[in-house]
Amino acid sequence: MKTINIILALFTLLIFNTKSFSQTNKIEQADKKEAIKVLQQFQDGYTKRDTLVIDEFLTMFSDDIAYIGIASYEFFRGKESVRKLTIWDWKNWFDLKIPSEKANIRIDNNVAWFEVVGESGPWRNGKTYEIRMTGSLIKSYNKWLFKQICFSYPAPLKEAD
Repeated sequence: MKTINIILALFTLLIFNTKSFSQTNKIEQADKKEAIKVLQQFQDGYTKRDTLVIDEFLTMFSDDIAYIGIASYEFFRGKESVRKLTIWDWKNWFDLKIPSEKANIRIDNNVAWFEVVGESGPWRNGKTYEIRMTGSLIKSYNKWLFKQICFSYPAPLKEAD
């Protein structure tokens, strides 16, 4: 009888843990989809480059966003700095293509880290190069927000496929 009780207890524990893992996995998958949507919204902003909707674009950033661009002077903190950078980028910078669906995203509670390889260009030489985008998002009031973004180019530069 003691053996049966132990088996039943282990079986119950196994069922509970499987159900708990399944629920956690579903939540993580939903969070990943939401995080990818934020990356896609970022890409949409750089595709449309409509400075009239800059305030709407900035709603995807935390108030204390840290944004690191590719130039040595491009280290920005806060939404107002990101506003100025983004308006300049939208008016002057290369095309930016970030394939959000290919982003590698890891989530732990209310923090998500991502990295993705995209493209920027064409440069003056007519070529398009790989650009890396890494960063983190935080979940605040059930909404994912950029907390940190960092862009970089591989050295030496690598032409995009």
